[in-house]
Amino acid sequence: MPEIRLEELAKKLHGRVKGDPAVIIKGVAGLEEAKEGDISFVANPRYHNWLSKTQATAVIIGESNGAVQENKNYIIVENPYLCFMKTVELFYPPKSVFKPGIHSTAVVDPTAKIGERVHIGPLVVVGTNSRIGNDVVLEARSYVGDRVVIGDKTRVMPGATILEDVTIGKRCLLQSGCVLGGDGFGFVCDRKGVQKKIPQVSGLVIGDDVEVGANTTIDRGTLSPTRIGNGVKFDNLVHVAHNVEIGDNTLVIAQVGISGSTKIGSSVILGGQVGIAGHLQIGDRAKIGAKTGITKSVPSGVELSGHHGRPITEALRAEASLHRLPKVFQQIRELMRKVKEIEEKTG
Repeated sequence: MPEIRLEELAKKLHGRVKGDPAVIIKGVAGLEEAKEGDISFVANPRYHNWLSKTQATAVIIGESNGAVQENKNYIIVENPYLCFMKTVELFYPPKSVFKPGIHSTAVVDPTAKIGERVHIGPLVVVGTNSRIGNDVVLEARSYVGDRVVIGDKTRVMPGATILEDVTIGKRCLLQSGCVLGGDGFGFVCDRKGVQKKIPQVSGLVIGDDVEVGANTTIDRGTLSPTRIGNGVKFDNLVHVAHNVEIGDNTLVIAQVGISGSTKIGSSVILGGQVGIAGHLQIGDRAKIGAKTGITKSVPSGVELSGHHGRPITEALRAEASLHRLPKVFQQIRELMRKVKEIEEKTG
């Protein structure tokens, strides 16, 4: 593990030192677990009380933070969370454990085009006319269907499934159990009341630097592709229906369900268990709180919360009012009792 002077680390993070620039940093750790020689960070004010308790030699802290202790060493930066992530990468650089080559148990169709330095692990399947870019990793038991395109440096983890006509960009991470390009949920009822399946004949297009969490499903389009922009991050157990479009750098947290043909803008945040009805538009930079149900289109930049997706301040006031109801009812009963006493006295 490398050792680095605090002032050298500060230069790499584009920050400035407060304290002793010559101290040596030997590792990284959380505030509570840190020991001498470690560097930690504070990004949330609720952890300021730990600054006087931590054994860390130095702490990465924000520019606007006023809670610094005079006997501590700091690197002061604009974004402490991001800088701590970069520090972790400096001390623990990623190491590839995947050697290029095709395992003897893998099944790769002769028509598939395989790039340079590709790792294809045990029991992997690669279908007809698929194209696998350079430095791609296909881990054990992953499935790549027909006419799939996978961009350079993408990693497909064990058991991930990529069905036919899916295009995936560069540097993506597809975690175990995800299913990309499955049929959308589309049916039409005939005269006898029988549900007839609508063919889902288009594909799925995923941009660069996308992460798809474990057991997340993204369906193919009906007549035009489902589209996922660059830098989108999906948590585990997310469902994206057919013909959805998601803009760049959007975060989709666990158990979100997005109905068909909905268009979601860029840099949107969808909290856990958000449900979005079909054929809606969610504007850029919108933030939807956990468990919110969205039944109408959402303008850009708004923050919504609550079961019916109200503005977050309104939803919080309503929730607070519900907690006060028992006390209010008690006050009403007391007033009614006093009114009754007065009525009895006055006859």
